[in-house]
Amino acid sequence: MELRQLEYIEALYQFKNFTKAAQHLHVTQPTVTTAVKNLEKELGVLIFDRSGGNLSLTPAGEEILHRSEVILENVQKIYDRAAVSDGYQRQELSLGIPPISCAKMYPMVLRDFAKEEPNVDLAIQDICNHEIIQQIQQGGIEAGFLIRQDTLPEDMEYLNLESGTLQVLLSQSHPLSRKDSVTLEDLANEEILMYEKGTSYTEYRIRDEFAKKGISINFRHYFKNFSTIYDLVSQNYGISFLLETTSPVLSNMTGIVTLPFRDPMTYQMGMVWSKSRFLSQSCRKFLHFICEQYPGLH
Repeated sequence: MELRQLEYIEALYQFKNFTKAAQHLHVTQPTVTTAVKNLEKELGVLIFDRSGGNLSLTPAGEEILHRSEVILENVQKIYDRAAVSDGYQRQELSLGIPPISCAKMYPMVLRDFAKEEPNVDLAIQDICNHEIIQQIQQGGIEAGFLIRQDTLPEDMEYLNLESGTLQVLLSQSHPLSRKDSVTLEDLANEEILMYEKGTSYTEYRIRDEFAKKGISINFRHYFKNFSTIYDLVSQNYGISFLLETTSPVLSNMTGIVTLPFRDPMTYQMGMVWSKSRFLSQSCRKFLHFICEQYPGLH
C-alpha cells in the first residue's frame, strides 16, 4: 500500500469520476485506475462500486476512506510541523533540466518559482535528456523536464507542457539560408555539428528521420560546449539544429539564421516524476506552480 493510492481514493470519492480525479491530481486517468485496481487486488476487496455508470464506495471502501483520511491528515500535520520547527524551516527540491533542449525552463524555475517559494532550496542538475529518467529512478532527483522520446517507463508520470519544432541552424552566408524552409535531402552532404555523442534528443531524432528517408548521413563532429557549435556555425564550418525550447540567447546570436523543415519535425516537452514515490511538499508546490504557468493544463 502506498500513500499515493490513498490520495487517489480520496480524490475519487470527492469527484466521483476517474478523469476529473486524475486532472485534480495532475496525473493521467490510467494511472489512477491502475493504482486503485492494484490496491483492491492487494487488499482482496472492492473499494468502489462501478456498476450502473456511477462511482460509489462499497462498505469496505467507506472504511478504507475513513482510515485513509486519518493517515493523510497526519502526513500533512508532519509537513506542517516540519515547516515551522527550528532547523526544519527550509525545504529542498531536486530537479533535472537538460541544459540545451529545455533551457527555457531555467528562468521560470530559478527566478519565478524561487521568488514565489523563498523557503524552498532548489538543487538543479543540468543533465542530458537521456539521464533524467535514470536519475529519478535512482533517487538523484525528484522530478525533471525532458523532451519526450517514444514511450516512457511504466513507473514514470508525464505532464505534457508544450510542443515545438526542430529548426536548422545555418550561417547567414550559407547558400541554404536564402530558402524559406529546408528538406532532409538539402542537408545530405552537409557537415553536421552535434552536441556530445549519444546524449541529445536532437541527434536521436535527426538520425531517425534520415533513416526513414533512406538518406545516409555521417555525424563526425561532436562538441561538449554548445556555444562552440554556434560559433562554428556562424563561421560557416557546418550546420546544426535547434529546439524551440532552448535558450533564446543562443538562438539570437549574430551571423546565424534558423530555418524550419518543409515537413515540420514536432516534439513534446514536459515534466516527469515517479509514480511509485510520494512527492515531497516542495515538489507538489512546484507541480502546482507549473500548472499555473500553463493554464491549458487545468
